[in-house]
Amino acid sequence: MQTMASTTNQAIRTTETVRSRREEYAESTREALVDSASACFFESGFAATSLDHVAQRARVTKGAIYHHFTSKRELFLAVLERQQERGVGSVTLAGANASDAWSGIVAAVDAFLETISDPIYRRLCWVEGPSALGFEEWWACGERYEIEVIRRLLDRAAEAGILQVDDLDMLAHVLFGAVSAGVLGMVRSREPFAARQRFRTVMLAIMAGLVRRDRITR
Repeated sequence: MQTMASTTNQAIRTTETVRSRREEYAESTREALVDSASACFFESGFAATSLDHVAQRARVTKGAIYHHFTSKRELFLAVLERQQERGVGSVTLAGANASDAWSGIVAAVDAFLETISDPIYRRLCWVEGPSALGFEEWWACGERYEIEVIRRLLDRAAEAGILQVDDLDMLAHVLFGAVSAGVLGMVRSREPFAARQRFRTVMLAIMAGLVRRDRITR
């Protein structure tokens, strides 16, 4: 009986090991495809990029793409979501590490502008995104990631007693719209650096108008 139990346990461990290795391989293949697609979409744009090119660059078969993604559009969405995750991660960290609510807002704006300075993020999220996904789905993707970050900043400001607006849900959506419109203006500008500086000035002026300035720690 002990021998049978030992054999059974060994078989279970072997099966789990094989499954784990398969899962690791599948995950690494998916990451390689997203890496390859990111480079292809950045260099050639969504419309001009073929799945054959993505597969060749990732050194996998085209069938491997369809194992993970149903279409080029779905692959692009995975690329876009990874860029969004990285972007909101840096903005969230910058805001959270600031010493007070107002400093957190300023730090978050600056971190966002630093993210926008990355040409890959800028093109994939703000140039290729709307055309690849259509405006409605592209906008919804931005909402999924960015409104939560905005809301955290607003919650902290409200808890600190410096915010003059009570409807934080609506305010978060309004600010998301303002940020999106501003960034679209930046990416179309012939003078991107100057546009970023103007964006910072205007966005901080908007935020300053929403807080009780006498309660801001300087």
